[in-house]
Amino acid sequence: MSEAPAPAPLPIERDERRARLLIVIGAALTLFGIVLALNDDELARFVTVAGIVVSFVALHRFGRLGPSSG
Repeated sequence: MSEAPAPAPLPIERDERRARLLIVIGAALTLFGIVLALNDDELARFVTVAGIVVSFVALHRFGRLGPSSG
């Protein structure tokens, strides 16, 4: 017998994955900016602020998804 194809993810699951990915990207940008700041790089402040802003936006989107139904 052949296996049935996996069902397509629900839009909420897709949105949750996107929010989680944005949180990881924001955290990585923030850490990268901090590492750049160790060398007095001018770009460091912008990378750090961008990472914090991305993290805030991602946390807001994640929170707006509501409680998990599991």
